[in-house]
Amino acid sequence: MQPPSHPARTAQVPAIYARLLRMLLQHAEIDGDQVLAAAGLDWPGLLQREAGLTLATVSRLVEAAVAASGRPWLGLDLGGQAPISAHGPMGYAAVTAPTLGHALMVLGRYAALRNDTLLWQAQAGPQGLRLQATELLPWGAARGVMADTMAAAMLRIVEAAVGHLPAGLAVSLPGPRPPWVAQYQRFAPVEWRFDQPALAVEAQAKLLALPVLGADATAHAAACRDCEQALAQHAPPSLSQQVAAHLARVEHGRYPTLVEVAGLLGLSPRTLMRRLAAEATSFQTLLDQARQTQALWMLQHTQWTVDEIAARLGYADTSNFSRTVRRWWGQTPGALRAQRGGDKSVRGAEAGVEGSKLGDH
Repeated sequence: MQPPSHPARTAQVPAIYARLLRMLLQHAEIDGDQVLAAAGLDWPGLLQREAGLTLATVSRLVEAAVAASGRPWLGLDLGGQAPISAHGPMGYAAVTAPTLGHALMVLGRYAALRNDTLLWQAQAGPQGLRLQATELLPWGAARGVMADTMAAAMLRIVEAAVGHLPAGLAVSLPGPRPPWVAQYQRFAPVEWRFDQPALAVEAQAKLLALPVLGADATAHAAACRDCEQALAQHAPPSLSQQVAAHLARVEHGRYPTLVEVAGLLGLSPRTLMRRLAAEATSFQTLLDQARQTQALWMLQHTQWTVDEIAARLGYADTSNFSRTVRRWWGQTPGALRAQRGGDKSVRGAEAGVEGSKLGDH
């Protein structure tokens, strides 16, 4: 359960992925049209749709598809069945690159064009290359399926590029190790790592020089030009938004340090501080804002006691948390909850009553 992260961005997940999901369900003899309807979509309209889908729509679609299929690993099959054409010019740029290393760099640079709820970055080093995704918006209950879909799609692009999945690939997933872990090995014989800080795909250094089967300098240049033109029209998140996204995902008080966030963003701590200052903010300011946003959300939309909220936000003692709340809003935690007035869920939370309803957020 998480509060909103920062001012809303408009997600643009291409409709092709919803069309592929419906086809996957139909082939499994599951009513794909009923699943679409649960997300406010219909098949004729989806076929004609050119605009991307909002994150809320995608989340409803994913939840309905998992419920209808009984397959929480559905994202693996969805990402795995996506043809190269589903990924637009980015896909063509990857499978016409000269080497696997070049193909992975292409994915790191252009993947946001296919799903702007994620920021992908390619980090190269002596050990190899790591493609890492930062969640710019909270995925909520659909997080696991969406992470699986992205990871599976990346692996299939690698497979299309070099003709197989070579030994030396690893996938990091942010969720805990699930009961259906065998489905991951069934899908791809790579190293799967669970309960990781971020979604990532890694290739060992020895793999980066592997030749791409469809290498074509002319086609690659044309596809990259198309991607660059699209990228020029795509507003990237600021550095402060990226830092805020990392801080917003914390649920149990273990906020990452400046050094840790800098590492996730591929920057030195000094560079991160300097660039945040250029955006008229600082790491400490963003950390305070994250705690403030989460504190208010937890007080007004959960049943947790003040003690529990203080612990989840990393405060060793509740009185310190209460003083901080008064400094932020000039009110006690209880007074902030009382502002919800007739909301029974808040009164029940304050009294520790079980069974009251949570706010739908």
